[in-house]
Amino acid sequence: MRFLRNLIFLFIVIFLFYTNISYLQEIHFSSEFYIISLNIILAFIIVIDIIYGFNLSDKIEFLERENQRKDLIISDYKMESTFLSTITEIIETFGEDMTIDDVIERILDTLKNLFKEETIVITLFGDRYKMSIKGENIELPETLIEELTVKGRPILVNNVSSFSQYKFLSDIGVTSFILCGLHQKRIIIGVLGVLSKKDRKFTLKDLNLIRMVSFPISLMIENAELLNKTKILSITDGLTQLYNRRHFEKLFSEILSKCQANYTPLSVAMGDVDFFKFYNDKNGHPAGDNVLRTIGEILKRNVKGSDIVARYGGEEFIIIFPETSKENALKICEKLRKAVKEFKFPYEENQPNGDLTISFGVASYPEDGSTTSEIIKKADNALYKAKAEGKDRVIPA
Repeated sequence: MRFLRNLIFLFIVIFLFYTNISYLQEIHFSSEFYIISLNIILAFIIVIDIIYGFNLSDKIEFLERENQRKDLIISDYKMESTFLSTITEIIETFGEDMTIDDVIERILDTLKNLFKEETIVITLFGDRYKMSIKGENIELPETLIEELTVKGRPILVNNVSSFSQYKFLSDIGVTSFILCGLHQKRIIIGVLGVLSKKDRKFTLKDLNLIRMVSFPISLMIENAELLNKTKILSITDGLTQLYNRRHFEKLFSEILSKCQANYTPLSVAMGDVDFFKFYNDKNGHPAGDNVLRTIGEILKRNVKGSDIVARYGGEEFIIIFPETSKENALKICEKLRKAVKEFKFPYEENQPNGDLTISFGVASYPEDGSTTSEIIKKADNALYKAKAEGKDRVIPA
């Protein structure tokens, strides 16, 4: 079209040149010839310009459509890139030693980067119950969770106000949401939800993203639980579920350092079950194990939350009383001694002293030592003295 237009203009130039030459050679054309010729030429130019304009408009429209198509492709690429980054960030946490709280917080942060204006909710069920939210505080109604559990597949709703069963969400301003179950061995252990108050229209791509990330999220939660259980097993005594000796020594060292830095006292009590070997030999190891478990529970139940109770070995228990003077520690141990004495253990009437009891030796920082080994040695010596003086008593170092 551009070529034809240029050809017409070239024809006009040649025509004008020829007429000028003819005039110079005194070859004259009539005025009517000039007018008619010029009108025809101008008409041709106008027609060609109109056709060229239409053609140019079509090309512009085509280029705009192409631009829109490419924008959509770029948008899809960005979505896929964000999706892959989200998956990668979630999977990268697999190898990290993290608690369930840490895992959930990392997941919420990652998904929030994708759904910036929405609220992300993760709720876990049963013994592991936990609800964590990133964004506005929106609590998922039980009816919605039940619906997800019954259906067994994700839910996507873009016009919440149109559904009477979602009135609770509509009343608090939620306009659309996606809800997906978190599964372990085909059992739903929780839900992952993305809720919008901004009239966002969720797409199948959004749904597929949530569905796909729910699988590694479930694995991460399971992995964190297993790591937590393994960690607990490594620091606790299998029989009494108290801290074991190795972990106690680590904690004692840390707590003593803090007390030294803050110039606060610390006390330690070493306890030993009286005539335990006699009880064990007479009634059997299962009965003896039950005594140790029960005494461990009594000790833990009757101390403060900041106090540390551990099984030191055999029938020996040890307790750390942070920021506690020897005088107060002696009072607590006397309370513990009475609690054990008053508890009715099976066959305790057959014990040499007619009862199942415990003895304590108590030592403190700074008066009885400045290191863990010194303090424990003084507490052990006091316990030995309590045993020598007749058992069932509390003796200070």
